[in-house]
Amino acid sequence: GGFLGIIPVVRGEISKRYPDLSQDQARLAATAIAGPLCSMLSHPPDTIKTCLQGDIERASYKDYVSGIQKLIRERGIASLWAGAPWRIFRQACCFMLFDKINTELAPLLYPHAFK
Repeated sequence: GGFLGIIPVVRGEISKRYPDLSQDQARLAATAIAGPLCSMLSHPPDTIKTCLQGDIERASYKDYVSGIQKLIRERGIASLWAGAPWRIFRQACCFMLFDKINTELAPLLYPHAFK
């Protein structure tokens, strides 16, 4: 939600403030600004979800809250952001492309909405 909602808004604001930038330059800047922020905020819940999915028998991770407690107790609070640099990079690439495709393709698929 953050990427799909925030990046287009930030791109629009950058385009408004810096009209000399191309849309792709504004998109890159928006992704560089909003991407890491959204990734860092959404990473802990994603980490817990991954732990829950990996523990099929629920031997180590009973539920969401106990999963958070277990990770923090055993590996410290930083463990909630394990793998964050890779995720930030991956999501920035994906959503920069998604924003580009969405911006170019939506008017072709739904021309009545862009009159």
